[in-house]
Amino acid sequence: MSRPKYKRVELGEYIVADQAICHGKPTFKGTRVIVDLVILKFCDGWTINEVASRYELPREAIEEAIRLSAQMLRDYGRLPAPPIVPIEELLKIEMPVGELQKPSEEIANEPASSR
Repeated sequence: MSRPKYKRVELGEYIVADQAICHGKPTFKGTRVIVDLVILKFCDGWTINEVASRYELPREAIEEAIRLSAQMLRDYGRLPAPPIVPIEELLKIEMPVGELQKPSEEIANEPASSR
């Protein structure tokens, strides 16, 4: 039997996603260090130099991970825009006609006999 072919995606000079390594999560090349776990170290107050030293990675690799994270948020981190509806379609929508509801402050301040 032949081994299955795995797809390897180069995400940068230092980062790769390979289906055969860490279930395809982005890792630093030549390691099994998962990029998002390293990024989370900044939430714990670590500096770039502390992260680089602890994981034995060049500072440039950490900087690339930060840039990649920012790029992913910029490119994929927003909700899709609602569909554009032509004004003609909006004008066709029937709105209920009747007395507009008074703001709750006005209702609360009215004498009980007028309610």
